[in-house]
Amino acid sequence: MLAQLASVAIAAASLAAAADDTGAWTLVGNSGVVCIHTFLVPGMRLVCNERPHAIYPSNVNTGGLISTEIDLLNGADINGFGKWTTKFTPREVATNPFCAGHAQMANGSIFVAGGDPYGNLPNQMAGTYPDGRKGRRIYNPCPADSAADCVGSYTALPDMSSERWYPTVATLADDTQIIIGGSTINLDLNKLNVSQNNPTYEYWPAKTGDWPRHLDILSWAFPFMLYPMVFVMPSERVFLFVSNKTVIIDPKTDQLIYTVPDMPVIDHAPWIYPFTPTMTVLPMTIKNNFKFTLQVCGGAKISNADASPMCWQINPDDSQPTWTRVDDMPHARVMVDSAIMPDGKIIYVNGAGWGQAGGDAGQNYNAQYPVMIPDIFDPEAPAGKQWSSYVPASQYRLYHSGVVLLETGHILTTGSEEDNYDDYWKYNKTNCMPWVPQFNEGCTSPFNTNIERFTPPYLQRAERNGRPVISKAPTTLTHKSTFIVELSSSISNVARATFIRYTTTTHSTNTDQRFIELQILYTTSNSLVLQAPDTAGRAPPGNWMLFILDKDGVPSVAKTIQLRRGDAVTVAIPSGAAPFTAPTGAGSGSQKGSAVQTAISSVAGVLSAAAAAAFALLF
Repeated sequence: MLAQLASVAIAAASLAAAADDTGAWTLVGNSGVVCIHTFLVPGMRLVCNERPHAIYPSNVNTGGLISTEIDLLNGADINGFGKWTTKFTPREVATNPFCAGHAQMANGSIFVAGGDPYGNLPNQMAGTYPDGRKGRRIYNPCPADSAADCVGSYTALPDMSSERWYPTVATLADDTQIIIGGSTINLDLNKLNVSQNNPTYEYWPAKTGDWPRHLDILSWAFPFMLYPMVFVMPSERVFLFVSNKTVIIDPKTDQLIYTVPDMPVIDHAPWIYPFTPTMTVLPMTIKNNFKFTLQVCGGAKISNADASPMCWQINPDDSQPTWTRVDDMPHARVMVDSAIMPDGKIIYVNGAGWGQAGGDAGQNYNAQYPVMIPDIFDPEAPAGKQWSSYVPASQYRLYHSGVVLLETGHILTTGSEEDNYDDYWKYNKTNCMPWVPQFNEGCTSPFNTNIERFTPPYLQRAERNGRPVISKAPTTLTHKSTFIVELSSSISNVARATFIRYTTTTHSTNTDQRFIELQILYTTSNSLVLQAPDTAGRAPPGNWMLFILDKDGVPSVAKTIQLRRGDAVTVAIPSGAAPFTAPTGAGSGSQKGSAVQTAISSVAGVLSAAAAAAFALLF
């Protein structure tokens, strides 16, 4: 009996540890600049852009330059779970890209359009940045086989025909970029001038004909039309949402389609900057038949200045799309950011519980009550049980913050220009903001260049029990192709393969982000035969992360695959391959909460009353 008790106790202790998996936060280094604009590029690297310090001392980290490439691992093992110490390298950019829109291109480079008119003051170290509102630039990361110390660089393109501040950019199914909206100058909501609106769109590379072209919806929405929500759909048409209205653009004909009804108006300010919710393409999975669903969450109420917890969904490619309200976020927040995780859940982080976005660096009276707790949404959970909350972060992430998923499965939060939040809201140091020429004595710099890493519960399980390991995968792939992935870990535990696109993010806007579950067709003793996504509308060309997950929802370190347009390729089925069958008990992994008590109840049922009582004393 004692041996049985000990065995059961060990098993339950293991379950107890799993039940306590609530995530962990770790500071991993310095980005050099405030990551107002954050681009993920292969090799565990970020590119970040900040605003020129026109009213502040120049950035001593970079000699006044406003862009860096950050090596997150900086020699650390990508397969390990230890702390990282990042290394940043300043990068030059020809015109001011602050307040630009951006998207990952089909070749993995980053296209950046528009910007801000103001550069550094003439007496600062780096001189001035030319007006960037008409600017177009491409950031070219290093090729995959480059030396470890290689860093990417910007290439300047010809200017646009009009000025754009806070535009949105998305990469389309044909490899081109659509550039939508913005204003002709940094819009002051207290001094509105309709002539500052730029209610137009255009493409890169430029189409023939008269461009840019007018969009009535952007004229109607003024001044709530900045950073409109834009996504390419499986039909290859473009979804465009501002305030509470939608238009669909067919980029093949430039026809405008109005089939999506207005978002219901229920105690919510316009669903756009400065009230700043975030919209996410939900995972397209085998279970949901790869359905394309958009979810918008957060923002601000209209009845008062509180943040809103509301979330709504729409399937805009449906013949009769309908807005559907789903479970509210556990923590209402404005300036919220989201990242899709390898297990198909979505993490919502950053932001504030009151107020709105906007303002110069340090001007933090626009928003208060930072929300530090990450909330995770499970699209497959039943209504009323879709959200769970995890341990709080250490860093305020307010205006000008971001979040990205990494190849390791970690989540990074970046940015914020309101690190002086406590000066004003806690200590009432009114002399400390918003324009502190030399950072008065006792004042906190508003610029947050810390990077914080969230370890989700699935990585806590991975550290204890191991994780799938991909030993070989293709570096390029075309739609509808089949391909082989080799593993050096057990095939028997493999449950899923998921594909997540590399992202760029700013101002709660991320047009790149999407998740597609891949079909596993066959298995051998050490390999999988997988099916690539079907269309470029569902899976836009570019760099994607391939994750293999076990039956407990633990992902591998991802392999980067560049998805390209082209003819589908079918690989030969390996000798001895068998059709894939998911392992028994496969799911999204153990859940926190009542797991320990459930385990105790289960094992106690097989013991005598006395033994059960003794067992309970162990816990």
